Amino acid sequence: MKYRQWLISIVLGCMTIVPAVAQWDPEHPATGNLRFTWIHGSISAKANTDVRVQVHRYNEHTFILRQNPAIHWEAPFMYLLMGEERALLLDTGATEEAEYFPLRQVVDRVIARWQRANGVLKMPLLVMTLGSETSQIAALGQFENRPDTVVVGNDSVLRSTVLGNDWPNKGKLDLGGRVLDVLPTPGLDESAISVFDGWSGILFTGNTLYPGRLVIRDYPRYLESLEALTDLSREKHLRFILGGRIEMSAEPGLDYMLRSNYRPNERSLQLTVSDLQDARNIVRLIDGREDIHIHDDFIVMHGVGRGARAYGWPVYIPEQFRKNRTR
Repeated sequence: MKYRQWLISIVLGCMTIVPAVAQWDPEHPATGNLRFTWIHGSISAKANTDVRVQVHRYNEHTFILRQNPAIHWEAPFMYLLMGEERALLLDTGATEEAEYFPLRQVVDRVIARWQRANGVLKMPLLVMTLGSETSQIAALGQFENRPDTVVVGNDSVLRSTVLGNDWPNKGKLDLGGRVLDVLPTPGLDESAISVFDGWSGILFTGNTLYPGRLVIRDYPRYLESLEALTDLSREKHLRFILGGRIEMSAEPGLDYMLRSNYRPNERSLQLTVSDLQDARNIVRLIDGREDIHIHDDFIVMHGVGRGARAYGWPVYIPEQFRKNRTR
């Protein structure tokens, strides 16, 4: 472990001299494009011809990646953030094998294109997950032997090495001009963190808050996490909240069936500050009781499992396919 900490300090200490690629001004968050249609899987996973990893360029230094729902039903999102000294990959998807889920290959290509566009010769990569769920950590191994790469994952000791002396209370991560604020946000996942990027105004919450089933495992800590995120939203110029997956349909309050890998009418990925406040208020109202509270954009569940919302066949699956489950 001491060797890994030493190696991290060496890699992060190697400053890559590159041209200034942006004005990193958190007082005026950079805009981006979220008008985008995500691939939605297929009824037959074997017949699916979509890319394994979908890439969306939110803006010139921010990329959103999504795993094909036909490869894994959770279809998680990953985020690649570029700074002047290093790149950061948040989360690594739900499938370990590169044969089925070539995440490293896709990340390498995105970074290479970004380097050419910005005249950068070398760009170290930091890989860190926003939690410990399989949908976040499965492909960490693809990056273990990648040159100029530090794999932190969700390891608490390695996190403290890169997030500063104030961690685990709070942390900062400087990508080179692009400085990120990091908060511990347990409650659904003991090791969950959330990352605020002042330059884009985006709060990356992983599986702490997303359009889906929020299954509370530690009620006091989850309420504390939402209170901390709400406080942050008052202090910072927060534009959007981007979570780790989508489980809700475009119809308010209706979620997709658990393990469904065909979701043609999904809700949009982004949540707002108002959604965050609603989630905090709902959790306050639950007050530790066993409960399911259905919001238009997410479902808060305490004392029950995610399967409590499995109603049977969702309305979007054609009748002729309902006898043959896809997974």
